[in-house]
Amino acid sequence: ADSLFEFFHHQMIQFFEENFGEEQIQYNMEKIGYRVGFSLVEKATKEEARFKENVEIVKYICKDLWQMLFRKQADNLKTNHTGTFVIQDNRFRFLNRVSQSKQYLDRGQLYLSFTCGVVRGALTNFGMPCTVTSEVNVSPTCKFQISIQQTS
Repeated sequence: ADSLFEFFHHQMIQFFEENFGEEQIQYNMEKIGYRVGFSLVEKATKEEARFKENVEIVKYICKDLWQMLFRKQADNLKTNHTGTFVIQDNRFRFLNRVSQSKQYLDRGQLYLSFTCGVVRGALTNFGMPCTVTSEVNVSPTCKFQISIQQTS
């Protein structure tokens, strides 16, 4: 099942590459990820009490949601305690087979946009509207930065 998930992810990117430009690919992958994350959290937590603190919710993403998706927990979580969180994964599954050459690292966002959408969808379901960005400096290590939108 793990390799099937990776294969499906790769095939989605390949399909979009054949039919759209890079910006549209990222948009489509993020949009699909958003729906997956929103629905996955809804189903996975329907029997559980809702979390009260933002930090508890992001810890849930790093531990439980990451485990569901990638069969491992995220490697690191940092926060500035003002609504910004950074999740680091040192062996991100979708980057494991991507070449470490500059050409492919520049395209790393294509492989991360789905997961950005998953995280954004999951957090939105928890009542935490946010933006999620990602970066790859050395494959397969990547970071996802979450900026919680302050509601008034």
